[in-house]
Amino acid sequence: MKSIPDSVREDFPALKVRRNGKPPIYLDNACTTLVPYQVIKTVSDYYTRYPGCGSGRSRYWFSGEVSRRIEGDPDRGTRGSRQVVKDFINAESEKEIIYTSNATHAINIVALGFRFGPGDTVLLTDKEHNSNLIPWLRLRENKGIEVDFVGSDRNERFDFATLERKLARRKVKLVSMAYTSNLTGYTIPAKRIIKMAHEHGARVLLDAAQTVSHQVVDVRDLDVDFLAFSLHKMCGPRGVGVLYGKSELLGGPNEGDAPLLEPPLLGGGTVRDATYDSFSLLDPPERFETGIQNYPGQVAAGTAIQYLQRVGMDRIGAHVVKLNTFLTEELLKRYGHAGWLRIVGPQEAGERGGILTLEIRRPNATGIAGELDERSNLMVRDGALCVHAYLNKLFGEGWSGPGLPSKHRTTLRVSPYFYNTVQECRAFLATLNRVFDERGYL
Repeated sequence: MKSIPDSVREDFPALKVRRNGKPPIYLDNACTTLVPYQVIKTVSDYYTRYPGCGSGRSRYWFSGEVSRRIEGDPDRGTRGSRQVVKDFINAESEKEIIYTSNATHAINIVALGFRFGPGDTVLLTDKEHNSNLIPWLRLRENKGIEVDFVGSDRNERFDFATLERKLARRKVKLVSMAYTSNLTGYTIPAKRIIKMAHEHGARVLLDAAQTVSHQVVDVRDLDVDFLAFSLHKMCGPRGVGVLYGKSELLGGPNEGDAPLLEPPLLGGGTVRDATYDSFSLLDPPERFETGIQNYPGQVAAGTAIQYLQRVGMDRIGAHVVKLNTFLTEELLKRYGHAGWLRIVGPQEAGERGGILTLEIRRPNATGIAGELDERSNLMVRDGALCVHAYLNKLFGEGWSGPGLPSKHRTTLRVSPYFYNTVQECRAFLATLNRVFDERGYL
């Protein structure tokens, strides 16, 4: 497999910016990635060349161009961005691709539209991002569903024994899990989990926000029922996400039984017809896409995916593991014996993909991310990483606040992507070492 050339960095204008004469070293890609010129141009083209409504709302030039770029044009033999997304995850039909504002929005569509009954259980992992935890906790309060969790085994891998036990003993209606953890980078064995869930009559939603940007995801091979992800984590525009759903779960024109998933929001763009007493909805995906959409973002979603495909998903995955391996080995070599720095999650870099989260336990162990930025324009993430519940369980509630110096700790997440280099990783290590030294940690 050919390595990713350094020339790919020329596609990212943010890497050319300078502050204090130094370039940025951006290592917070698990939060959001940088955007290449090609995607920026696509967004700009919408606003400067055809800034109209899409979704067939109007019958003029600008609107037609928007619809063509999103939905495709069979007469011209062109694919729209929705078809690009469909092919990217190997969905059966573009009708199964619902555009959302992000993965959080996509998960909430399922949470608010899924047909739950009293006592139905939603099964999660114990390290879920708030986006795949809080919606279910709210439903527990408002609708009386049950929320339960599957943890990891002693090797920080998925605990199948617990999954089997809870599927057998509980009334599990939905298994909703992060495909790849934004805290540890661990990717669950999704295909086996889905098979087990289906054998017990449960549906499965995967939060793939941290997965689709690093590896090929095939929804039909997985047999997953719902899949959510965001374009801003894969070199795409902000404010665009995707919810994939199997067509038989989304409803349609000849519905017998009510669909398993109903649109939680209704209004403009979702309605086929209405009177003062009744209404009928359009077919999926339109019935789920309420109001004026982020048309430039939806068009650019296709551009972003095609860009990643040109780079090569296999090469992207291999590159981030290479950088993670380098960082892991260096950090353990320098500080592994000290007892106050450890890696959160599996210890093998290959099992953490593009995420390396450190726990640092030292007096006044706060503000390190800010110091890295001030000294070397190094951008990493610290804090709870939107996984408050698990970290509160692991460290104790209030762990990030004031307390005894002996109990001070912080988390620091480094998440490289394919445009990052070994040289940037060396700069991170050197600056981090200076911070540790000046704080008296060494």
